[in-house]
Amino acid sequence: MMNNLSFLARRTALRTTLSISMLILAITVSNSALANDVAGKTILAKGQVEAFDQANKEKRTLRRRSEIFNVDNIITGDKSKAQFSMSDGGLITLKENTNVLISNYKFDPEGGESSATLELVNGGLRSISGLIKKSGGDYQVKTPVGSIGIRGTHFAVEVVGDDVVFAVYSGSIDVQLTNQTTLSLGSTEDFSFASVNIEGEVTRMTQAPASISLGYSGVLPSKKNTSAANENTDDGQALASVIDSSSESPITEDSPQNDVDVIEDLGVYSESEWQGGRDLPIAELIAERTGTLSYGNISQSTVNSSVGQVSDFAINMTVDFDNASVPQGSLSFTDSQGQWFAAYSGLINVDQLDLGVNFASHGNNRADGIIFAAFSDGLDEIFGGFNLQEINNPSVNAEGSFKINP
Repeated sequence: MMNNLSFLARRTALRTTLSISMLILAITVSNSALANDVAGKTILAKGQVEAFDQANKEKRTLRRRSEIFNVDNIITGDKSKAQFSMSDGGLITLKENTNVLISNYKFDPEGGESSATLELVNGGLRSISGLIKKSGGDYQVKTPVGSIGIRGTHFAVEVVGDDVVFAVYSGSIDVQLTNQTTLSLGSTEDFSFASVNIEGEVTRMTQAPASISLGYSGVLPSKKNTSAANENTDDGQALASVIDSSSESPITEDSPQNDVDVIEDLGVYSESEWQGGRDLPIAELIAERTGTLSYGNISQSTVNSSVGQVSDFAINMTVDFDNASVPQGSLSFTDSQGQWFAAYSGLINVDQLDLGVNFASHGNNRADGIIFAAFSDGLDEIFGGFNLQEINNPSVNAEGSFKINP
C-alpha cells in the first residue's frame, strides 16, 4: 500500500513538474514571438548597417530585404545609410552614424490596437508615417530633449551636438519637451522648423537648416541630366546622387545585390520638394498652375512581389490643379499568380499628394494597401511608392517605387 502511495505521489509530482515546465516553455515561446514581431523590411542598406536584438543580444548585418523587429537597436556607421519599409506602409530613412531603438512597432491590419515607439539616441532619421497614424494609432519618436507626437505624415529629427533639430514637411508634430512644455511645428503652426538644446531652450526657424537635409537620399536628377552628379549646398538641397533613370527593369528577388544604391532615390525623402522651377517653392508653383495634367510616362520604376518576378508595370494619375485634387489614378503589374491592380484618388497637400487606394486586387483576390507620392523637378515629375497585400493572405504582397512624367 505504501509503495502504491509513493508511486502515485511521484507520478503526481512528475506531472506537476511537466505541467509547470510546459507552461514556462509556452510563456517563453509566446514572449519570444511577441518580442520578434516584424516591424519592417530593409529596402536599402548602404555601408555598415547593423541591428542589435535587445532580447537576445545578437547582432545582425542588415542587407536589402532583411527584416527588422520591434526589439531592434539599429546603428549605421560612417558614410552609411538605410531605408526601411515598415509593416504599416510607413517609411524611415536613417543617415550615417545614427542609433535608433525600435522599442515598439505593432500594426494590426484587421483594425486592432496598433502603435509605434522609436527612440533616436543619436544621428538623424526621416519618416513618412503609415497606416498606424492614419488609423488613429499612437506613433511616437523619443529624443534626448522630448517625445514627438505625430499629427502629420512627413518629418525629420536629428541630434546635432547638444541640440535636437526638428523639421516638418507635411502635417504637424507636437514635441513634449523634458521641461514639460510643448513645441508644435508644421502646417497648422507658425513654424515648421526648430532646434531645442539640452536645457529645453527653443529656437524656431523659417527654413530647414542645411544639416538636416544632408545624408538621406539625394536630389532626384533632372530627366534632362542623369549622367552626372550635381553638388548644391543651398539650404533645402543635398548632394545629388546619380541613378540611371533610363533603366526600367524591375528589381526582383533574383536581382544582384551589391553596394550599388539601387533604390537610393526612392523619392519620398528627396529635398527637391523645397525647390521647384525658377527657384520657387513647389507650393507656389501649384498655386499658379491651372487645369488638369495627366502623368503616366514612367522614367524609373522598381517593383517587387513576394511570389516572384514581375512584368508589365504601368501607372498613371490625373492631377486637377484647379481643385487641388487627384480625381483618378491606377497602377498595375503582373507576377506568377496574376495581375495586381489598384485604383486610387486623393488631394494635393502642399507639396505632397495625399492618396488613398479605392480598390485593389491580385488575380481573383481582393487586396489593400497604400500609395504615396510628391512632386519634383518643379511640377514636371511625380515620384513615390506603394505597398499592396492580399486582404485574406497578407503574406502575398508587393511593393515598389516610381517616377512618372506627363
